[in-house]
Amino acid sequence: MGSQQSQNEIAVVGSLLISPEVLPIIEKYGLTPENFSVDECRAVMAAAYKLRDEQKPIDVVTLGQYAADVSGMDLSQWLIEAMQITPTAAHIESYCEIVKREAKRRSLRTALSNAAIDIAYGDAREIADSVAGEILRFNDGEQNTIITGGALRESFLSYYKQAKEDPDSAFCRTGIQALDAQLGGGLFRSEVYVIGARPGMGKTTLGINIAQNVVNMGKRVLFVSLEMTEEQIQAKRIAYETGLAYTDLLTGRLPSYSEATMLDCLDRLDNESFFLTTRSDMTVGEIQRIARQIENLDLIIIDYMGLMPVPIEAKAKPRYEQMTEISAGIKSIAKTLNLPILALSQLNRENTMRSDKRPTLSDLRDSGAIEQDAGGVILLHRPEYYEQRENAEQKEAEEIELNVAKSRHSSPGLVRMIWSGSNGRIAQKDEQNAESRTEWAEGDELPF
Repeated sequence: MGSQQSQNEIAVVGSLLISPEVLPIIEKYGLTPENFSVDECRAVMAAAYKLRDEQKPIDVVTLGQYAADVSGMDLSQWLIEAMQITPTAAHIESYCEIVKREAKRRSLRTALSNAAIDIAYGDAREIADSVAGEILRFNDGEQNTIITGGALRESFLSYYKQAKEDPDSAFCRTGIQALDAQLGGGLFRSEVYVIGARPGMGKTTLGINIAQNVVNMGKRVLFVSLEMTEEQIQAKRIAYETGLAYTDLLTGRLPSYSEATMLDCLDRLDNESFFLTTRSDMTVGEIQRIARQIENLDLIIIDYMGLMPVPIEAKAKPRYEQMTEISAGIKSIAKTLNLPILALSQLNRENTMRSDKRPTLSDLRDSGAIEQDAGGVILLHRPEYYEQRENAEQKEAEEIELNVAKSRHSSPGLVRMIWSGSNGRIAQKDEQNAESRTEWAEGDELPF
C-alpha cells in the first residue's frame, strides 16, 4: 500500500479505525489532514474531525460516508484494507511522531524548492525571509515535547521559585507604576501586548516612554520603527528625558542655554542598551533575526503593525488574513525568545463616528487575530483631543486614558494619566483611580 511513509500514515488511520479513542492522541501531536501525503488519509482525517465536531460516532461506515462527502472517493474497500494491515492501535504515538516529522520535512523541502525557483526573478530578501520562517517552524516543532506528570510539576515549581525570587524573570515592568499594577505586574514574558489608538493620540509617545523607562532600569530594548526616522525617535527620547520641546529639538530651535542639557542627555543615552532599526520594510522574520543577535534582550517594541510587509505567501489574501499571519508571526517571536513584545496598532475610524469616542476592542484595525493573540490590549484615548480640534486649541497638558481592555494575567481596568504634547511625556496623576485598579507599589506582595 505504498512507501514506508505512506504506510505510517495508513497506520494512523488504521489505528483510528481499530480504536476511535486514539483521536485525542492524534490531536495531541497536532496532526491535521494537511500533514498527510496520501489522499485517502487526508480525506479520512478530515472526516474524523468533522464527525468529532458533530459528536457523531466514528467507525468504518461513518468514516467512509463522510470521507466520500469530503473527497468524492469511494473509500469503503480502502478503509477495510487499512484496518487489516495495521497490526495494533497500541503504537499510535510512534506512528504519529513519524507522520508529523515527515510532514515537516516535506514542508521544508517545498519551501527550499520554491525558493530555488523564485530566486531567479523574485526579491531575494523576501525569499530568504520566507525560507527562514519555514526553518524556524521546523525547528520549533522538532524541539516541542509532550510534558506530563512529575516533569510538568518540576517545571512549574522551578518557574515559580525563580519568579518569586526575581519578579523580572516573569515580566518586564513598563516603569509606569499604575499601568504595571493594572497589568498584574508588567509585560509578561512570551506575551504580545497591543497599544491601539487613532493617529495623533499618543501610541508612539507611550511606546517611547516605556522603552526609555525599561532601558533606564538597565534592561535591553529593541525598538522597531517602521514609520519614523532615527532622528525623530532620538528627539522623542531626549524630550522625554529632559522636558525639552520635541519640535525645538527637531527644528534646531533650542535656546542656547538648553543645548548643554541636550548634549548631557545624549551622553547618558549613549550608554543605554537601546537598539533601534528604522527600516520601513522590516518583516517578522527579519525582526526575529535581529532580536536573536541581541543577547539578553528584554523587550521588543514594534511601531506599528499595520506597516509591516506581508509575507510572500499571504499577498493575495484579504487584509484580515494578512494581519492574521503577521500577528501569528509576532506571537511566535515572543514565545520563541521568551520575552514580551509591545506592538502598536492603528484603530479604524468607527470610534470617531460615535458620540462617545472612547475606543473599544472591536475598533482594532483588521483585528480578529490581533485581539486573540494578544496577552493584553491597551487602548489610548484623550477626552479633550476632539474638543481641541473643533476649537483649534492645543493644551500643554491633558488627561490621557490607558484602557487595559484585555489582560490575560489580570482584570481589565482604566489608568488615567497626564499627557504633555510638547515633550512627549505621559506622567502619572497624583490622584489615582482606585476604583478601577489595585494599587501596587515597590516592595509589596507581587500580584501572581
